[in-house]
Amino acid sequence: MVIRAVGPADVEAYRALRVRALRDHPEAFGRTPDEIEGAEVLEERFARTSGELDFVLGAFDGDTLIGMIGCHREPLVKHRHTAYIWGVYVAPEGRGAGLGHRLLEACLARAREWPDLDCVWLEVTTTNREARALYASRGFKSVAIKPRTLKVGDRYHDEELMALSLADA
Repeated sequence: MVIRAVGPADVEAYRALRVRALRDHPEAFGRTPDEIEGAEVLEERFARTSGELDFVLGAFDGDTLIGMIGCHREPLVKHRHTAYIWGVYVAPEGRGAGLGHRLLEACLARAREWPDLDCVWLEVTTTNREARALYASRGFKSVAIKPRTLKVGDRYHDEELMALSLADA
């Protein structure tokens, strides 16, 4: 298993896994499969990503992408000390072997390379016990519950806002 940055050559694999995540777990993500950018847009995005403000890491089993995590740093001066983790997903065939933990660790290590970054935020659906436990085990603290954040069909889902102070981690 190799964890590395997702690049332009990985667009089809990334897009397929992202669509799969949104389709199979609509309660866990803020987008629908129809709202994912097309391959051309993603290829352009990955080609121009310098890692200065954002990156996506993928877990590859050979050539197969089975997990991913994204991180975005705020560009505005008063907010540059914060980053946001998004789009975390491990396919069922990759679960149970600590891959989520490895992706999170790799993401935090890379985010720490950004100068003056001191806080990382994320949002997780409150019913996603495994993900919440993973984040808490790494030192993320619950900051707030955002009620009725996502609506899937007629059902609402709450999200937990969690933060990690890099000074404490």
